Amino acid sequence: MEFRPATLHDTASIDTFLRARSDTSMFLRSNLRAFGPCGGKAPHATRMWLQSEAGGALCGVLGISTAGFVLVQLPGGAEPVELRRVLCGAEIKGILGASDQARAVQQALALGAAPAKLDDDEPLYSLDLDHLWVPPGETRLRRALPSDRDLLINWREEYLVETIHFSPEEAIETAPGDIDGMMERGALMLLQDTSGTPCAMTSFNAILPDMVQIGNVFTPDEKRGQGHARRAVALHLERARAAGVERAMLFASGPAASRAYEAIGFDRIGRFTLLIFEQPQTICAAA
Repeated sequence: MEFRPATLHDTASIDTFLRARSDTSMFLRSNLRAFGPCGGKAPHATRMWLQSEAGGALCGVLGISTAGFVLVQLPGGAEPVELRRVLCGAEIKGILGASDQARAVQQALALGAAPAKLDDDEPLYSLDLDHLWVPPGETRLRRALPSDRDLLINWREEYLVETIHFSPEEAIETAPGDIDGMMERGALMLLQDTSGTPCAMTSFNAILPDMVQIGNVFTPDEKRGQGHARRAVALHLERARAAGVERAMLFASGPAASRAYEAIGFDRIGRFTLLIFEQPQTICAAA
């Protein structure tokens, strides 16, 4: 099944297709809403290609962001020769998607042996916000402020090293821009105790009117084991629910994170692959 480039006229049909598969399409949906389907200069702007059935109905979406990440929603799979044709010459930094689809694309692009800094099939969780449980406590959630920036950059550096397996040097280089971007979007929140001391941070890394994707959840070492992460996420989702959001999803980076999210109502629904290469991989056309 061949791919064709998406145009602006395809935006509504792409959104309808992705919305029906939202739990594994949040990056694609968010980028589509922000930038359309034709790419752009922003790192998250995404050039999309479409698969259609014989009758013309959309049945697959493949994207590559300006930052170099391949995003997949290909329920029926794709021919390796087609994938390599579409992505020929691209420098790929990573592949993100439902694990069965992302791993198939990885193999089709002959990237199975490419060294990776992050190579995880993480548990995928979702939650209908009507079923959200907020743990009781005296800590409160507030929006991150410019005065918090230095602390948040330090936390983000630790997060990138622990969770994404960045080197310390890469984390130091990347963290300021990440924090500034989250603060500009108004997506970064801090949990603080009754004395005003920050205990944890949380954010949304994809935001849609009906659904959010949680990310950047971090508690410093000295505050761990006290339930701060789960309360921060729950309080953030409570605010989102009040604003009309109906559903949330996330990936869990380990057993402790899974327990925290299950405690506030999340159900595991599958696995999502986060594959980030050590170096960009150039895609060559099939022989």
